[in-house]
Amino acid sequence: MDHYLKKELYDLVKKDSRIFDFIQKGSLDGIWYWDLENPEIEWMSSKFWTELGYDPALMPHEASAWRDIINQDDLKIAGEMLNRHFENPQIPYDQIVRYTHKHGSTVYIRCRGMMISDESGKPIRMLGAHNNITSVVNYTSERESSQRLIDLNTALINKNKELEQFTYVASQDLQEPLNSILSFSKLLEEEIDSSNDLVNECLQVIQGSAYRMKDFNTSLLEYSRIGRETEMTDLDVRGLIEEIKIDLNDTIVSSQAVVAYIGEPIKIKAYRSDLYRLFLNIIQNGIKYTASDTDPFVEIDMEESYTHYTFSISDNGIGIPEEHFGKIFDVFKRLHNRAEYPGTGIGLSHCKKVAELHRGKLWLTSEVGKGSTFYFTIPK
Repeated sequence: MDHYLKKELYDLVKKDSRIFDFIQKGSLDGIWYWDLENPEIEWMSSKFWTELGYDPALMPHEASAWRDIINQDDLKIAGEMLNRHFENPQIPYDQIVRYTHKHGSTVYIRCRGMMISDESGKPIRMLGAHNNITSVVNYTSERESSQRLIDLNTALINKNKELEQFTYVASQDLQEPLNSILSFSKLLEEEIDSSNDLVNECLQVIQGSAYRMKDFNTSLLEYSRIGRETEMTDLDVRGLIEEIKIDLNDTIVSSQAVVAYIGEPIKIKAYRSDLYRLFLNIIQNGIKYTASDTDPFVEIDMEESYTHYTFSISDNGIGIPEEHFGKIFDVFKRLHNRAEYPGTGIGLSHCKKVAELHRGKLWLTSEVGKGSTFYFTIPK
């Protein structure tokens, strides 16, 4: 038997609309009422839109209005759950869905609903309620992930230290025998009859291999040192590019290259030596991978958004086939013959690691024969 206060409340809701408004505003974050016979028509209460950052007066009472901002995977699941509820009303429609707030954040909404049928049992309406549970989801997620992050970071720090130590020791141990090979090969070159073509060719091969190994060794050591800086500093990007141009002066002059920064003067927070190496590697590649009958041109630009800076480094080089876009960032991956374009195959993987160190990303566009543009982001 119904409680008399429940019956009294029902009567009040019928007589006084303020009671209904109070109930939905005080306990819910939105009510919706959907015409299943005209599926595009759906009444949404004002609070639903304000929870998502929109002005209710500007939002139409149409299903398409919220379909544009709901997570599409969640929308697909919602359709499947609705069909199950229509087939059997005893199966509740109760789902957590993700919406995109007007300002870009994710809003978690618990969406519940009940089917209303006509006399024949055909579904004609759907009544639903929303509850914004974003703060609960974020709080739970942060608490659960916090300890996992601590444990993971501790393990990563220890592993990175082991890797750095191994790389450093290996690199140092390799330097001495490489120097000995080069020294003794040069001594042999002076002592042996220079008219012996085979001997001279063998010595050149030995020295060339030793020099490549030294370059590889140096690159590997630099790669292992990424992230060793403990603090970010304020960097003048234009000044950093000018410093790189000075260090590359011999290369720029000999290749008749032009390197230009056209972005706005800007100071950013970054790990100085790592970001220096990122710019340096990509600029060097822009100069190196250029057709022999073309004067290299490298242009650096910057765009600023609300959350990050996007840098672009464009060149007029030989370009990269699209099928190799993913491969070029792998360690030791080379696309060209070493004799034609010398290098260790570590440079771009170095750049990718630096971008990720700054919580950014690195990607490219390119057209064979016309040049490439590398992009990377630095969050604010």
